Amino acid sequence: MTAPGLPARVPYLSVVIEGQDITPWVTSVQVIEDDRLADSTTITVNDPRMIYADALMEGCVAEIDLGYAEPGQHALLLRALITKVELTYPENGVPQVKIKGEDKSIEMGLVEKKKNWTSTTVNAIVRKIAQPYRFADVVAGLSPDPRVTRENQDAKTDLAFLQDLAKKYTAKCFVELDENEREVLYFIPDRRILHLNRADKLVLRYRQGPGSNLMSFSPAFDASYIDRVKEVNDIDDGGRAVNTPPQPPVEVFIWPLAADLGSRASRVDLDRIDALYEVGVQAREKLQQELAKPRPRTGAVAASQQKLDDETGALESRRLGMSATGTTLGSIWMRAKCNVSITGVHERFAGDWYVTGVTHTIDSSGYKTDFKAVR
Repeated sequence: MTAPGLPARVPYLSVVIEGQDITPWVTSVQVIEDDRLADSTTITVNDPRMIYADALMEGCVAEIDLGYAEPGQHALLLRALITKVELTYPENGVPQVKIKGEDKSIEMGLVEKKKNWTSTTVNAIVRKIAQPYRFADVVAGLSPDPRVTRENQDAKTDLAFLQDLAKKYTAKCFVELDENEREVLYFIPDRRILHLNRADKLVLRYRQGPGSNLMSFSPAFDASYIDRVKEVNDIDDGGRAVNTPPQPPVEVFIWPLAADLGSRASRVDLDRIDALYEVGVQAREKLQQELAKPRPRTGAVAASQQKLDDETGALESRRLGMSATGTTLGSIWMRAKCNVSITGVHERFAGDWYVTGVTHTIDSSGYKTDFKAVR
């Protein structure tokens, strides 16, 4: 898929299962990246002669390298454990095989366990759980490292338990390939995610001439999407008062009117726009301050003030209450957990966004990348 005015680019795809290159069989591939879930893939194979399906088995490992054919423009995006093989035998058309798999983190999600973790720290729990899975490295980076008096892993898989810990301590747990294409397990704070090493920030341009690469973009402000701190004022297990620690002032996002608005709007429209903008700024400031106030916490109370301090925090990536979906020309640099800059749209939605999910698709139509983003 190529934008008008840009030179044609040839998509590149390589699918290798247990050392066998099955690329000639493949009809389409999707690689889905998510900032909280295991990365996954769906590989579609048409099987008109009914000769492929019996050799494609669960438990094997698939490597998906995709991008464009130019040097340095494709990469190994995913090494996946095949967990499901689906067959479709249609009334009309040819039989089709769909191979589904997840990244190495799924190995931690196969067996439920019961274990009590006591007198330790969160980083130590992460390293201990990861040890038998033989990751190339484990980056457990909570600092300060929260003390754990007791955490109950009650009939949960290691993956589910780590994801629960990540949610509790405003962190993210995920697997990525490093520069040597080895799997690394990360358990790091949300704020650090925003500054992970990535390619130079991508600029996505909507309808800005031949350099445009943003095909569609659908942003929105959703009051319910602001991640609010849960406020606690109570007594801990020892009878001492515990309170939510002080939080930084609420960030109220107000955008300027476009500098060239006068050249695009009539005098009558411009007067209305100015009047609405002036009233709207005051109304939005009031609304967003109300929406971002801490909400009362219900249920279990922290065992101590230190535990409450460790668990308190709002997600930096969701501080403005905005979410969006979009589609770009295919790009291997577009990855979950990266930042992008959007241009060519209204001022309220222009600027930096944090990408929570990406779907790379190569099929007969070419290569495109769909994404989800928040800020």
